[in-house]
Amino acid sequence: MERTEKAQDSIYRSADAEADIFALYSDYLARWPVPVTATDITTRYGRVHVLISGPQDGRPVLLLHAASMASISWLPNVTALADAGFRTFAVDHIGEAGLSRLTDMATYPDTPQQIGTHYVEVADQLGIDAAPVVAASAGGHAALRFALAAPERVLRLALLGPMGITPLSLTAMLRMMLASLVPAEGVATRTSRWALGTDPAVVEGYGRWFATVLRSVGSPPRVGRPVALSAEEMARTTCPVQLILGDRDKLVGDAARASEQASSFPDVRTETFHSGHLVGVERADEVNALIVPFLQDGTCLLYT
Repeated sequence: MERTEKAQDSIYRSADAEADIFALYSDYLARWPVPVTATDITTRYGRVHVLISGPQDGRPVLLLHAASMASISWLPNVTALADAGFRTFAVDHIGEAGLSRLTDMATYPDTPQQIGTHYVEVADQLGIDAAPVVAASAGGHAALRFALAAPERVLRLALLGPMGITPLSLTAMLRMMLASLVPAEGVATRTSRWALGTDPAVVEGYGRWFATVLRSVGSPPRVGRPVALSAEEMARTTCPVQLILGDRDKLVGDAARASEQASSFPDVRTETFHSGHLVGVERADEVNALIVPFLQDGTCLLYT
């Protein structure tokens, strides 16, 4: 992947750090298990990179990734979705490590409302009038804000260890801030294992990526902080929600608490797996078996 911009105009600490991320992204993309094409779309914040897989005439599904994980984190899930006939659009969240690119480092979707309207624009640029959304971690928060901004555009929400249900803890914020400010290899590795867990599917699959991101991306962050939805906002999210939690998730926190918070959604079902934060990676087969029929099950409730 050819680099045409200078690192000082990007989120990365140096040109070498930027090159490390681009090379690693290419390595993961080479292992993409189904045919994939890529496109860049233009938004008010800059260029957004999207990986597209599945049958050309398939029903569209948006995939919004976990914080710092980029679209290559959907490797364990795209085959099941493509085999089920879905056309997946995996979006690299702008302002994070990946192939999306901010036009202005000072201008990015910062507030919950801006995050929501950003994904309305992404859907517009992709020509997607309405679709289900599968989203992980901070991508779950973005998906929820998208659904609030344009409820007629989001048919279903499959949320995997999502932010936006419970508040991000002070401990989590401080640990991630420390890793960003002190990008030593040991700090990055410890933070990665604390945040994502130590399951082999996660460590071997994405430990290197996450640690490289922590070392490569500069501070301050160019992404908006997830803000938990209020009970009233959840009540306005009228599309069916499949909530998938991990019982060892240090970022979402206690699964029972998250499930109770989510009871304010009008149409929600919850499944909890023995897993850390990246439940879609750690328990990929079970998660795929759950979300495919959920996505195939129908459309949204009448909007109010």
